[in-house]
Amino acid sequence: MIRPANQQDTKAITALLIRCAEVMSQRGMHHWLGVYDEQSVSQNLTKKQVYVLEENDSIVGCVALGTKPADYYQDCWPDAPIADYYLTQLAVMPEAQGSGHGKELMLFCINQVGNARLQLDAVDHYPALLQFYQNLGFKIISTGIGLGDKRHLFSNKD
Repeated sequence: MIRPANQQDTKAITALLIRCAEVMSQRGMHHWLGVYDEQSVSQNLTKKQVYVLEENDSIVGCVALGTKPADYYQDCWPDAPIADYYLTQLAVMPEAQGSGHGKELMLFCINQVGNARLQLDAVDHYPALLQFYQNLGFKIISTGIGLGDKRHLFSNKD
């Protein structure tokens, strides 16, 4: 079940994001290390629409929809069109990955925004994730360097 997150979910969401960051780091992708802590997760809950996916009363996934791009977007993609929504913080517990939860969260967000322009970004060195977004109909609209990594900006609109 996907539901809006609340402040009581802060610890569980933080634990999920840190766990995902650790597993990604073990695979050579360090870009989430040190990004999420309880303060930043709590802030996201006040500034964005954050959703959690629960299974057996445990949070196994999360995603956030915001209306402002991340700070590095201007440096990375100065000519990118402005979006109505920006998707961030898509995460599924490593033990539950491959079970369709990420797709479920993405389709939920796509449905939430309707015909609005939705953008997200992904690091170049995670080809499976790039393909995942493309399989959901997102197209790379720009490529640049952000936070020290080559990143692609995706959009659901041309």
